[in-house]
Amino acid sequence: MRKSQYLIIYLDFGFFKDCRYSLKKGYIYEIYRIIKMNQNTAKLTTFYAATGHLFMHMFAAFYFVIVLAIEDDWQFSYDELINLWFLGSLLVGLGAIPSGWLSDRWSRSGMMAIMFIGLGLASISCGLSANKFYLLISLSILGLFCSIYHPAGIAWVVNSSMATGRALGFNNIFGGVGIGIGALSSGIIIDCLNWQMAFIIPGIVSIFFGVLLTWHIISKSIPIKNITSEKFKENPPNGDYFKIIIIMLISITCMGFIFQILQTSIPKVIDIRLSESLNLDTAKIGMAVASIYIVSGLMNYIGGILADNYSEKIIYVSGIFGQAILLFIVASTSNYLLIVFALMTVAFNSSILPAENVLLAKFSPEKYQGLVYGLKFIVSFAIAPIAVLLISKSYEITSEFVYLYMGCGFIMILVFMMAISLPYAHKPKTI
Repeated sequence: MRKSQYLIIYLDFGFFKDCRYSLKKGYIYEIYRIIKMNQNTAKLTTFYAATGHLFMHMFAAFYFVIVLAIEDDWQFSYDELINLWFLGSLLVGLGAIPSGWLSDRWSRSGMMAIMFIGLGLASISCGLSANKFYLLISLSILGLFCSIYHPAGIAWVVNSSMATGRALGFNNIFGGVGIGIGALSSGIIIDCLNWQMAFIIPGIVSIFFGVLLTWHIISKSIPIKNITSEKFKENPPNGDYFKIIIIMLISITCMGFIFQILQTSIPKVIDIRLSESLNLDTAKIGMAVASIYIVSGLMNYIGGILADNYSEKIIYVSGIFGQAILLFIVASTSNYLLIVFALMTVAFNSSILPAENVLLAKFSPEKYQGLVYGLKFIVSFAIAPIAVLLISKSYEITSEFVYLYMGCGFIMILVFMMAISLPYAHKPKTI
């Protein structure tokens, strides 16, 4: 391809409208400067979005380790202290709606800066808590600031990157990393210092990133104004909206349900079926489960690359069908292959998330994208108690999960049959 053809491609994007003016004036260097500036903006956005995803999951999970030290220090029971997070965990989900609305109406990058600083201040406040009531309020505020990330951060990534699927896949890896770092860092800080510093030190780091992001916004390295990608300006006809909304809502709910079922039950399934035959203790079961979810996190990135090169719809429905088949296999496997098939099931569940997020961006009105991602997060969050209840009842009645997994397989087949009726967001592409 000739250089002139590359230049025409650049000029086709609304991102580079200023380049057209510069070309008429003959300012070729100005074209290069604008292109370079927007490339740097995309890199900074990817960095802060990934860091924000890591911090959000770290702050939402590290209390589960810190509470063990508070239990010894305050001499309260575990159930009393863990209940202090109930309101915070509720606000992680419920706060996503106003957070999405504000990010759409005002600024996604601005909301991300508020999230970093708010998480930091709330975490420091947790560390300074002298009683249960103070800690309850601080944890609740922490949960509220955690709710900002998914509606604001995902919409920010989707609209600020050219290779959207790859960027989403890369970004999704950091959620799981955040959970791991939260547990690891809390344990180390408590051992070396105390539980108060396990709150305060991450809080200071989060404030630092918030101030740094604010500086990049003020210096205009990152725009305060929302960017809308040209890829998401063409939405489906109004007559298709209702059908698409119903299908995507059911699909997202079922995907979240399967995720919660697998995340909660896999350790116990391995324990029931393999602990004796493979001589697995708790530590080895934990390592097996960790391996499953580390690999699934990497599959997010691979799924993102596929979403950039093939039809998102084909990737999405293929992943749903793959989960259905694998759930039936997992239900009936009782040897070492259980771990392999469980890994494949979780990987299919994770790898199609970038395609799902791109489909949501293309099927939703551009001015409501943050709100849509907020709704998605609430739906995924709300299904968790139902999944836990079904797992509990399944084990109570059968001492296994065979029928539960088979039921999940049938659910995914029904979802597949609905998802294939989704319109194509664009013509399928090949590498």
